[in-house]
Amino acid sequence: MNALTDLMSGSPIAYLIVVALVAGDAVVPLVPGESSVVAAAVLAADGDLVIWLVVAAAFAGAFLGDLAMYGLGRWRGQHLIDRYASEGSRAARVEWARRQVARRGTPLVVAAQFVPGGRNVVMILAGCLHFPLRRFLVSNAIGTALWASFQASIGYFGGRLFNDTLVALGVSLAIAFSVGALIELADRARRRMPTT
Repeated sequence: MNALTDLMSGSPIAYLIVVALVAGDAVVPLVPGESSVVAAAVLAADGDLVIWLVVAAAFAGAFLGDLAMYGLGRWRGQHLIDRYASEGSRAARVEWARRQVARRGTPLVVAAQFVPGGRNVVMILAGCLHFPLRRFLVSNAIGTALWASFQASIGYFGGRLFNDTLVALGVSLAIAFSVGALIELADRARRRMPTT
């Protein structure tokens, strides 16, 4: 993480790094997209970057990455689901997302930004199920704007509260991951509740 903050500190290339990592995170969830936004926002709190450009970079990366997943879903989604998510917990997530996209497409695309791993599945399923492109673009723009603002706020205010950049980054990342984990736990609990 030190190398990432050193590379990003005060450099205009930092914004491109954020775009690339966040877009990559939409395709491969192991890419540190969320962490890069928080790190850049901590640096913005120190005056090394401009916070509104961090938010814009996070928005652009998330929007482009989600659009790529939607396009992949339109192109090869059903084949990929059949091949990689036909059994076990992946199949259960896909089936849940399929039902949700059919019933609540717009709010789901917005909310998926905040569910770890859910974002990838929802975006590809939206494409696979031919969720209307115009509705997808609007829903995704709203969701990514909220997500980018939220992640940048965590890093920025964490950076303002703590004088040490690494402490601010650690606390901000812990908060960001905790919020994501709480959302995931709440979703799992809701799905386990009996329906009436």
